[in-house]
Amino acid sequence: MNAQFPAPAGTGAVPQRPVVLIGPMAAGKSFLALHMAKFYGYDFVDADQLIVSRHGVIAEIFARHGEKYFRDLEADTIAEVLRDPDHADAIFAVGGGAPMTPSVREALRHELVAYLEVDAATVLPRIRGSRSRPMLRPDPEQRWRELYEARRGCYEELADIVLDGTGDRPVAEIAAELHERITRLRTTPDTTQEVPS
Repeated sequence: MNAQFPAPAGTGAVPQRPVVLIGPMAAGKSFLALHMAKFYGYDFVDADQLIVSRHGVIAEIFARHGEKYFRDLEADTIAEVLRDPDHADAIFAVGGGAPMTPSVREALRHELVAYLEVDAATVLPRIRGSRSRPMLRPDPEQRWRELYEARRGCYEELADIVLDGTGDRPVAEIAAELHERITRLRTTPDTTQEVPS
């Protein structure tokens, strides 16, 4: 479970900040975030899309500059979005490996984080034969399993909300659950704070 959020003075409720959507590669984070934007009016922000629009195709960044260079770009992009008040009502999808970068992980401890949990059976049909994800080479199925096992504990530790994205659960159902839980967190007073006597 993530850290407590600082409540705005006088409300006791969670302040409006971006909701950061984490989870393994091919979990459907961007698809879910787009659905939230379309049907619930949230701003849609995707870290990978921002990086591609500014720096080019991610696979090419890996090939030319290596993973460390990409992770630095990713961390800077995430920090920028989290600082930007224009994205206070965003569903912010980040890459599967983003929370493994120490600066990103530390930043996410102070944000509202939703973890889209999936299993190998759900994801493998989406990545079989993938050529566009450099972290999944040379064997997409085996690499996905390895990365998921290495990252899963971090996802669970950071999550304020855990969403079941396994099987053929409709995105509309997942989105409705996420919207309801965000609304509840943003409007429920924080009872852990001291009440003045």
